[in-house]
Amino acid sequence: MAVGNGGVDMWTYEKKLQYPVKIKCPNPAIAKVVITQYGGPDGNRL
Repeated sequence: MAVGNGGVDMWTYEKKLQYPVKIKCPNPAIAKVVITQYGGPDGNRL
């Protein structure tokens, strides 16, 4: 919440994909491989 303006934010950010994605059959094993390639072997650490 913004301070000093009555609790009204200056702007709103909505995270949307440019194109809609429909996943018919999710595959966790392939998703893990894709994420590893995207972020590297240590890319999932916070």
